[in-house]
Amino acid sequence: MRRIDSTVTQPRHTAIEQLLLKQSSHPTRWLTLHDAQGPWQLGITGDSEIIHLPSREIHPLPPLLAARVHHPALCGIAQDEQSFTLLLNGARLSPLHASACQP
Repeated sequence: MRRIDSTVTQPRHTAIEQLLLKQSSHPTRWLTLHDAQGPWQLGITGDSEIIHLPSREIHPLPPLLAARVHHPALCGIAQDEQSFTLLLNGARLSPLHASACQP
């Protein structure tokens, strides 16, 4: 990931809900990512920030959750002091076969 924008700046873009859940949404932030075809943007709702996680806070998905995952990008969970965060593998999170949403 290179940056977070408040508007779409790349011709290829899709909302995370559309990519992972096949549901429509209205993203408020756009993460610029790269895949084999170059830069693209992933739309998310709400506030966002780029953070660095120590390896001790990153864990594989619990077996019950891993058994129900329908997208190969969902790969782990991070635990900080007060919450859990689902982790996505950016190399597996690509709109190559997904339809783009409209901003």
